[in-house]
Amino acid sequence: MNVNEANELIKKASELVDFQVSKRGLLESQLFPVTAYICVSFYNAYDMLYDVLSKVAKKTTPEKMGKESRKILSEIHALSIFYLPLYYMVGRMGEISRNNGDPQTETVEKREQTIFVLDFWNRLARSYFPNNQLSVYDSNKKNVALNQEDVDWVNDRIVDVTFEKANKIKRIMANLETLSFLDECEARAKICDHGPYEVGNNEKLVFREISHLYDGGKPHFTWSKTEAEAPYNNIAFVYRLKDVEVSFDDFATLETNPADFSKHITGIGLFIREGEKVKTIDFDELQPFSDYSVNANKELFLKFSKWDRKQRLIAGAYAYCYGYARFTNFIGFTDEVNWDLTERTMNKYIPHFMESDFDPGIPRLFRSKAKKKREGPSLYLLPED
Repeated sequence: MNVNEANELIKKASELVDFQVSKRGLLESQLFPVTAYICVSFYNAYDMLYDVLSKVAKKTTPEKMGKESRKILSEIHALSIFYLPLYYMVGRMGEISRNNGDPQTETVEKREQTIFVLDFWNRLARSYFPNNQLSVYDSNKKNVALNQEDVDWVNDRIVDVTFEKANKIKRIMANLETLSFLDECEARAKICDHGPYEVGNNEKLVFREISHLYDGGKPHFTWSKTEAEAPYNNIAFVYRLKDVEVSFDDFATLETNPADFSKHITGIGLFIREGEKVKTIDFDELQPFSDYSVNANKELFLKFSKWDRKQRLIAGAYAYCYGYARFTNFIGFTDEVNWDLTERTMNKYIPHFMESDFDPGIPRLFRSKAKKKREGPSLYLLPED
């Protein structure tokens, strides 16, 4: 990939990032300094992502990863793919902003690494999304992750449900989402929505998948280990919906019209993955998930409430960057990577964000369309000389 090709990708990545930021804005919670740790994770990704992806590229190709990840309960999906331009390129933007907005201050070595990351993202995304698309945004806001054979297999296993049964299952799913959100330091990295998959009679399937639950094995994070244990470390809730409009974004988040689709659920299927095999589970197997989510949520909240700001700041940034373990898991060398925040991040950015949630580079994302047209895309272009 040459500089001109990379710059075209930077323009596209800017469009995607601008759109998502305009929808979500800055984030905060009462427990974690979310905006601050996200900014730390951006800078940390700019430091470490090239090293991780270059090791992955020695073992496999982005094309192979993309094609083989089009499956139920895959670790690599729309959200984890969007991690690549979002974290690394916003971190790069912040670094250049701190150097008077001059892209020439990026070293030749870092420019080459930036081109490598962009090329990896481009090849992975176009292998994963249908029709050689780069994102959910480009796919008419559809997040179609499965081939028709898998859709048919799932549809054959959907069970008709009453309104009351559907609501009970949705409540259990919501509790698992809350726990998963908390375990990721109040982020949605464990959750992936995808679809819609048309099945006739104005009905469609939508998936909500939750992964990396603690089942007594190796915890996803050191803090994920709780006395409460899930019966499985993942689960997919599949809803058959009738007369509902659905769309998705690059955070793999479902939006529906009507917003509450409970009355439009005509069937549900539950699935778990064990290695390469996916199997159905019965509705009565949900109760252990429910017990786990309630009890583990209490344990984690109590644990986090005892942490100070620095612990929460480091944990949040670590959790975000550990999202790249989904790529190293694909080739089985995650344990060989040092996932700690880099020395530069710890010395430069942790002290800064201990004192402030504000990053001087972030306002660049909130410029007007006219200003972006005059000054260039949010994610600075590479110098062409």
